[in-house]
Amino acid sequence: MNKNESKNILIKSGMVIDPEKGKEFVSDIYIKNGIVARIKENIKAVGNDTVKIDAKGCIVCPGFVDMHVHLRDPGFEDEETIESGALSAVKGGITTVACMPNTSPPIDSESMVKYILEKSQSAACKVLPVAAMTRGLKGTDITDMGLLAEAGAVGFSDDGRCISDSRLMYEVMRYSTQFGLPLVLHEEDCYVSGGGLVNEGCYSAMLGLDGISSLSDDVIIARDIILAGRSRAKIHITHVSTRGGVEMIKKAREGGLDITCDVTPHHLFFNDSYLASFNTNLKVKPPIRSEEDRLALIEGVKGGVIDAIASDHAPHLDTEKNTTFRLAEFGTIGLETLFSAAFSKLCREEKISLLKLISLITTSPAKILGIDAGKIEMGKTANIAVIDTEAEEEVKKEDFVSKSKNSAFIGQKLWGKVICTISGGELVYINK
Repeated sequence: MNKNESKNILIKSGMVIDPEKGKEFVSDIYIKNGIVARIKENIKAVGNDTVKIDAKGCIVCPGFVDMHVHLRDPGFEDEETIESGALSAVKGGITTVACMPNTSPPIDSESMVKYILEKSQSAACKVLPVAAMTRGLKGTDITDMGLLAEAGAVGFSDDGRCISDSRLMYEVMRYSTQFGLPLVLHEEDCYVSGGGLVNEGCYSAMLGLDGISSLSDDVIIARDIILAGRSRAKIHITHVSTRGGVEMIKKAREGGLDITCDVTPHHLFFNDSYLASFNTNLKVKPPIRSEEDRLALIEGVKGGVIDAIASDHAPHLDTEKNTTFRLAEFGTIGLETLFSAAFSKLCREEKISLLKLISLITTSPAKILGIDAGKIEMGKTANIAVIDTEAEEEVKKEDFVSKSKNSAFIGQKLWGKVICTISGGELVYINK
């Protein structure tokens, strides 16, 4: 996991996936002093200090961009830190993450934005802060968005909480239009979801667990689409989980609204029948929904309604998860399985093209956030993942790099092993 001392790297004979140009081709890539110097076949190594990576039979693609991550730093460093989260990210081929503001204190001030950026300077991947929409994430007073944007925030969110006051939400939207940054919206009507543990349906009734109706998401998505239509704000609906949500977003976009959305691998992979195991790692928000909803999400990916796949990496201690389902915290980690879970479900099973999947975790989230990432380009710093798509591995708790081990995918066999990750021009991860 340590950074390699050599700054020169030669990747040989890989299938290069270029999502920006929509191309796939076999090539070598030579990285000199951290910069992509050459992309062509049959490059000969220059100097004895060049590290060679045999990528024959593997894909070589831009480092992934995960636009929804919880790093728990500051305030909850026993669950995750910026350093440990970054190491977890590069193991999953991710070289850029956007971290959510629900830390302690929250990312609602210039000093907190700068704290994240400064502390991440030595991290294994780039960490970009998403700042809070309201002070203290309390849903009452709007933050100084202009100052937060100038300090380096790439978006605004009260993720984990929803602004229930519609008038305030409208004012947030109007204010945000001055800065061109997206509002990353956690859509949940807490009056509908309050006290719920799992998706409301036959399995919640069968298991005796309080249900969370899909109305919890859909009512707020509908409200925010109306408000965005009036304010012309740039909104991004994160972790979409319902059929109704996909349909509304599709219609809103057709009506000319500046709206994007993402989905998590665990919502694509699981339905609520898996809850029969009472596996608390499957206790997430929004909840794992019905098979009908899951299939609608798949169709949303196929049809281009869903713009990105994000992990919603949410670390928790064993003491917070190894308890009754009712008492367990919501959330699952996902950085290290972002690609493999999405690839296994979308490409291996649903026959979605690899090029499309790569775009959903590189160029598309980068475009939504307005950042220069998710591509391999001559003359630019190298951020690259090398992946063996023919390798299948069982997900094991003891293999996680994250400080927390609460993965919904433990015990699943997933395809697509990250062989190595180059981040910021450095070889930061090699799978041994």
